Amino acid sequence: MSAIAHWIEQHEISTIVIGLVRLHLEKILPPRALWVPFELGRPLGAPTDSALQQRVLLQALQLVETSTPRQIVDFAEEDSRALPAPDWSAPEVGEHPSIRHEYECLKPAYEQHIANTGRTTVGVSGVPIEQCAELVDHVINNHTVVKSPRDNFSDVLMLRLAIDDIKACYAEAALGAFLIDQPAPSYEQRANTIGPSSRQIGDWFWLTTYAGSRLRLLRETLIQSDDAKLENLARMFIIPHRWRLSA
Repeated sequence: MSAIAHWIEQHEISTIVIGLVRLHLEKILPPRALWVPFELGRPLGAPTDSALQQRVLLQALQLVETSTPRQIVDFAEEDSRALPAPDWSAPEVGEHPSIRHEYECLKPAYEQHIANTGRTTVGVSGVPIEQCAELVDHVINNHTVVKSPRDNFSDVLMLRLAIDDIKACYAEAALGAFLIDQPAPSYEQRANTIGPSSRQIGDWFWLTTYAGSRLRLLRETLIQSDDAKLENLARMFIIPHRWRLSA
């Protein structure tokens, strides 16, 4: 985006870049940049903190009037919702023989999240989460890719999207467990509730669940694949850097 900003500015249109990686901003030096100290994927901060999002946007827009071109301005606030929640307890998972079996254990917490929020990010694969779990279980146990159940998705793409749905489902189960057996909160109550941070959820998923541990090992296996698409999937998309067994 920083490089595109330079091209747009050549056409006499002012641009503002909100950047999460300061090194990238320093290397490319866009015309106007606001660096924010948030997690990747959250350029405006926590999704439910509308007040923080407004402050980010207002400071970014003010750069058009106040900043010198090619200046990087730092956003001074941290995202409080990235801090660990001391009162959050991770969902109990125990020992399981498969992702499908583990999902059934977490299903009440996942459904609680949907009841509390009225939405889910699960669904990019276009097949039920149970089918996603079975598909990934097969790849983990047999080291062979399952034929895609959707004609318009390749086998490798289907595997990637099934893994994405599983990760999203577990993350939402972790959030649902935080409010399980409680009345569904209003939007304002949800916005003011500090639940588990994404780091807490990531540590729980990748380090303690069956699905997380098996996906970490699956990545190591697929990296050695003769199929370039599978190798690329393993290296680039399955696991965030922080929780990989190898680079």
